[in-house]
Amino acid sequence: MSTITIENKEIAMMAFDKLSKENKTDSALRLARNLLRNTSISLGIGDIDWDIDMAIRQCGGESRTGYGYTARFHFNRNTEMEKEKYDRIVKELYG
Repeated sequence: MSTITIENKEIAMMAFDKLSKENKTDSALRLARNLLRNTSISLGIGDIDWDIDMAIRQCGGESRTGYGYTARFHFNRNTEMEKEKYDRIVKELYG
């Protein structure tokens, strides 16, 4: 199996699209605001943060656990994943 490197910013944009399609507007807007203004997003234990974290994971990303109950997903880093997994995620999101 071949692996590819995906920018975390692309994963976050796919997560935004996923949240938007699921009508999770508050979560999508919080993710978008952080994408535009910051190099990462800090995720706590609330419903909105949970939705964002799950969408990022379903799009192949993985947030890094920090102190206490927070995790952080860095937009300016990269993630390696199997090409087949990436292709499957893109097909599910965009048809």
